[in-house]
This record gives sequence, structure tokens and C-alpha cells, in this order.
Amino acid sequence: MILQKIVWNQQSVEEPELYYKLKNGIKSESGILLNAGGEADFLTYMNIFSAEKWRKYTGIQSVCVSVNFKGKIKVVIYALSCKNKKVCSKIIMQFPMESKGEDSVNTPIFALPESGVVGVSIIAEEDTALYAASYMTDEEREKKEVKIGIGICTFKREKYVERNMKVLKENLLNNENALSYGHLSVCISDNGGTLVREKIEDEHIRIVKNKNLGGVGGFTRTMFEHMRDDSITHVLLMDDDAVISPEAIERTYTLLTLLKEKYRMAVIGGSLLREDLPTLQYECGACWNDGDIVANNHNFDMTQLKNVVINEQIQKAEYTGWWYSCIPVPFIKEMHYPLPFFIHRDDIEYGLRAKGQFIFLNGITIWHEAFENKLPGFLEYYDVRNLAITNAIHNPQFAAKDFKKMLFVQVSSNIGKYRYKYVDLNLKGAVDFLRGFKWFYNSDTLGVHDGLKKYNYQSMSAEEFIGHNGIRSEDMDPCGRPEAEPPCKLKRILIMLSMNGHFLPAYKNRATKVARPNPNIYDLFRCNEVVYADAAGNAICVKRSRIELLKAYIKMLKVFRLIDLHYDKVCEEYRKNHSKLESKDFWSSYLELKEVQNKEM
Repeated sequence: MILQKIVWNQQSVEEPELYYKLKNGIKSESGILLNAGGEADFLTYMNIFSAEKWRKYTGIQSVCVSVNFKGKIKVVIYALSCKNKKVCSKIIMQFPMESKGEDSVNTPIFALPESGVVGVSIIAEEDTALYAASYMTDEEREKKEVKIGIGICTFKREKYVERNMKVLKENLLNNENALSYGHLSVCISDNGGTLVREKIEDEHIRIVKNKNLGGVGGFTRTMFEHMRDDSITHVLLMDDDAVISPEAIERTYTLLTLLKEKYRMAVIGGSLLREDLPTLQYECGACWNDGDIVANNHNFDMTQLKNVVINEQIQKAEYTGWWYSCIPVPFIKEMHYPLPFFIHRDDIEYGLRAKGQFIFLNGITIWHEAFENKLPGFLEYYDVRNLAITNAIHNPQFAAKDFKKMLFVQVSSNIGKYRYKYVDLNLKGAVDFLRGFKWFYNSDTLGVHDGLKKYNYQSMSAEEFIGHNGIRSEDMDPCGRPEAEPPCKLKRILIMLSMNGHFLPAYKNRATKVARPNPNIYDLFRCNEVVYADAAGNAICVKRSRIELLKAYIKMLKVFRLIDLHYDKVCEEYRKNHSKLESKDFWSSYLELKEVQNKEM
């Protein structure tokens, strides 16, 4: 039984060191070609075997390595673990093989170490061609029947959806050699009504037009559609613009077929690697931490063996992002549906219901644009409002003083970045939360979202700022430059006391600064004007204003007064009534499903 393929064809991003490292060899279309004495090192992020996790979650105790090749090789198998941030390596076996390329050859079965990972290196003793390899077991296991319903929500992102569906069709849906072949179904919620069915749909992929109620509305619609099919055992939510790894879905499927009964309610999470820096991991699960989010293994360079081994240590996680989240159908039946947050924090709130039951595995990953490379805009509203609702439901200990502290930090950050309109979005998010459960339940979601436009900046094309105060074209790609290091502690204190230079003269040589959407705030010290440019070529321009600073803090203090008056009562309302927003009946009405079905008929 194949547990995990050793892969070197990069189906997602061209970053060889995530897959293999070669000495005296090359990768060709047919496989890896090694000269005599050459080596293919598969002790990499995509190709190590997470021994501890496979033992824990499936009970698999022993494996072998199978290689399909032509030539003469030596297979070296390592046990790797990490102590005090140092990798400890031990050779399990060195096994010589010879083949004319007609059949696969297996190493002897070996016991998996109780902790750490297993890795493989193949050394050519003569000119050799490697065609395929995998980790296998001969242990008798009853494989569970698994069918994964993939749910994708999109809004006017046709090129991303078409790209990803092409990848799925070629590698999994129409590939009889795929382990998950015949066990996948795709539902796409088209919130913008712009997808061309003829380009995308087939017997495995279905598009449903959906009312644009944000990401959570689209994802919940796909849950609804998949729950109608009794053969679906898991719903895999995935972002429309993520770069999909077919191997991630293969590993998810295989793991689910062998999962112990005690983990049947566990959510399989995918790690997120940055699309702009493809070897850099953004997170592998995260802790909500009452809103002060801590991303596990943030900024790990996954070409470094030490990071690969550390990353496979089992860690606490409170949620996983819906860029890749495989949820068991029994979980959905028991926990019902998400809260109608429109966007942001919906995956966090739903993840908190899992009570830490998450599984992460190397290679179960996607690539996505870094969040800090996007202009936040109206997210400044949702991040505050939805944070407050999430804490009201899941953490009664998060008191009014904690909410005020969080709001002060958020507001002060935007003031320090001269983004005074974002302050208004922050404060509106707090005020709308304080309107209470009844307001939230009956609110016009699209009307609320539409009303945020007046608080937001109107973005322009970044190119329009070229020439403004000496800005050059190369300045307008701040996301592609390394971020400046923060100053020493003493200087940071002085900067904070001056409100990031608000009460000091602006530097004459820093009249206008071009910055990434979420910069190091100290890098803006004593700037008069800042142009924020994102990775998509959009930009906004803001100017420093002492008057706006004072007005922002006065407005914040008024909101603090409202928090003191209403916070405890509002939190109690959400704790008592939130289940009304999670039911099938609520969502059927909210999504207007009866009307949609009548139109389709």
C-alpha cells in the first residue's frame, strides 16, 4: 500500500529544493538522471515521511521505500529528529539495489521511529535513471471509504479558477493513476456570476451561482451542496486564488483512509507558503490567542532541513485557514454551519469549535499571496467586529478592558501609519458589535458592506504615482524588497512618545515614502506623506495630520465610553443566541436557496 509518493515533478511552483537536491545529476521529463557517484537527496519538505504523525494518527508501525529505476543504486534511509533546535540524524539502513527498469524494487521493511521523521537519499553506483519512488507498508489495514467534496468560493476571479481546475483535472480528477481518482468532487460557488460553465464544468466539477455574501457565504454554500451527497465524507475548503498542490490532496486522501477512529472528527489543515517567496512558510496552523494571532512556524524557510524537522513536531493549533481545510462531514453535522461574518475571522471562529483537533502533515500545503502584501481596506472593520463576536462566544474572560486595549492598539497603529480613515473603520466595527446580537441577526449584510465605502480610501493604479515627488517606477514595488529592521529599543520608545513623529518636523528628504501595505511602522518615522502600494499594483496616498490624530483619539474615547456601558450585555447576548445563526434553516434563508433553486429549475 502506498502511503506517500516521493515527488519531484513540481506541479505547483518551480522550487526544486522543496522537493529534491541533486549532486551530479539532472531532472528530465522522464525522471531524475544521475551520473555514477551522483546523489538525489529527498530529505526535503515535500519528501520526508512524518514518522511520528503516521504512527500517532494511523497506527502504521513500519514502512519500506519502493524505487522504480534503471541502473544500480544505494538507498540510504535516515531517522531525523530535533533537540534544542539541532537536527539529530541516524542511518536506519543502507540498501543496495539493481534494476533494468522494468519493476519497482523495495527496501526491507523497517520500524518507524517513535518521534521525528524519516528521509531518503539515493546514491547512484553507475549511471542511473529514477522514474518513481514512494513510502509503502505491508501492514494489513482496512481502508475507510473516503470521498472528498472540494468547496471553492470565488468572486470575479475567473483566471485563477480556470487555472486551478485545469491542474485538478490533469493530475487527479481525470488521472486514473492518482490515489484519489474517483474519490473527489468539486463544487464552486460563483458569487460574482462570471464563470463560464463550458470552460470549467465536467462530470466532477459543478458551478453554482450564489448570492454574494462574502467568502463565508460561498464556502457555506459549497458545504450545503456537498452535504446533499451521502457519499461525501469530508468537505475540503480551498481559496480560489491559491496555487494548488495536487500532491497535498493525494496525501490528505490517503491519510483519511487510514485514520484511527479516535481522530475521525479531526480537521486536516494545510500549511500556507508564500507565493512571492515560495520556499517561505507563512504558517502551519495558528493560535487565536484572543485576537493576538500567533502563526505556528511563521517565516520558516522550508529548504532548511532543521525547519523541515521542527515543522513536523506536533504543536498546539486553535484553527487553520480556509485556504486548505478538510472538515469531516460528522463535524459539520454536529457543529452546524459557520457564522455569517461576510469575510475574515469566519475560519477562525469555526476552527475554534474543533477544540484543537487538527492534523498537519508535510506536503499538505498551498501557495498564496502574502496577506501583508494586500491593502487591508474594509478588512479593518471586519477584523474588529468579528474579533469581538468571536471572543464574546468563545472566551467569556475577554473583558471590556481587553477589548479597549485591542482597539487602542489597532487605532494607534493606523494613526502611526497616517491612515485615519482606517481608524473610522476600526471604530465602526466596534460600534456595530455593540449594537448587539439582534442588530447583527437582522442586518442587511450587503448594505453594511456597501456602507463601508465612504470610510475607505479610493485606490489608484500604482503607476499613476510615478513622478510624484520624485517617485521612480522601481519604488512602486515595495513588496519585493526586504523589510527594514526595527530600530533599537530606546529609539522605538522615543518614536512612540512622539506618535511616530507627528509632533516633530518632517524630514526634508523623506517628503514622500513608498511603503508596503503593512510596513514596519518605525520605517515611516517623520515622513510627511506615504504612498502604500500592494502586490496587485494598487496604491493609496496618505498625509500626516496632527488634527486628524487628535480627532481620531477623541472618537476612540467616545467609543470606549460605549464599550463600558454595553460590552458585557452584548457579549451575553451573543453567547446565548449565536446558535440561531448556525442552523441549516437560517442559512437556507440567508442564501435564498429556495429562490436560487427555483431559478435553476
